Amino acid sequence: MTTCDRVTVPPPGEEATRAAREAGLGMYLRGFRTHHSEGERRRGVPPAALLLLTVAGLWVPVLATRLVGAWAGIALLVLPFGLLGRQVWQYGRVPDASLRPEEYVYLYERGLLCPGADGGARAVPWASVTSMHQDVTRTYVHGGYAGTRYAYRLSAGGRRAVSVGGFINEETVPKPTDSQIRELAQIVLDETVRRALPTAVSTLEEGGSVAFGEVALDGRGIRLPSGTSPWEQVRRCELRGDGLVVVRTAGGVRWARESKEIPDFPVFWVLLKELAPTVREHRR
Repeated sequence: MTTCDRVTVPPPGEEATRAAREAGLGMYLRGFRTHHSEGERRRGVPPAALLLLTVAGLWVPVLATRLVGAWAGIALLVLPFGLLGRQVWQYGRVPDASLRPEEYVYLYERGLLCPGADGGARAVPWASVTSMHQDVTRTYVHGGYAGTRYAYRLSAGGRRAVSVGGFINEETVPKPTDSQIRELAQIVLDETVRRALPTAVSTLEEGGSVAFGEVALDGRGIRLPSGTSPWEQVRRCELRGDGLVVVRTAGGVRWARESKEIPDFPVFWVLLKELAPTVREHRR
């Protein structure tokens, strides 16, 4: 553990330690500066809705001024401009050095622990994870690289999924306040392969098939939504630089999905490279 970790990530508290012990996570290893949340990622306000709210926020005071009086219009302008001023103030202020519970994750010997704002913690044992979805997106602003967003959603049985992620600029020297998601991401990927790959290989060796969402692999071929194609009829399997997976088969059949939509994608890609006759991978 580096000095940076000790300074920026608080040690597990009593509740976190109890939750880890009850879940059988084993020995505490280290903390990571990275965000976590439960369930699906919240979507931002659509641009059209934001524009509509802005127009309404300006038009309603004008209408109130005409129908009631200037005092009514001024009163109605206080709310939208007050909210705008608050956003400007939050954007310009110096961020607090202390971390909120949703901004760090604890790594244990046999899983992750995500502390909550209520003092409790959600344990995610590696053995309970049924699938992992990864989403790595490079962001560009005016043609220049701005940073990379990492997100990993871990599904554990019938419970709500836990997502860990963060945004970092990979072309600059890391600062103590930067997310440590890249380090945690590698651990998540390694654990995904360790958990799922041996089982998948054993299933294939026994003549079975392994499903990855809507697509399945076996020793004879690949099953796509359009039908099953033997491996000798697979013309190309490609992982593009933008994360799109493309499979082309004889007869012009084309199947394409973003890698983030394929559960346990690292395992899927390892097996595909072993089974498919031609595989191309374009590094990002």
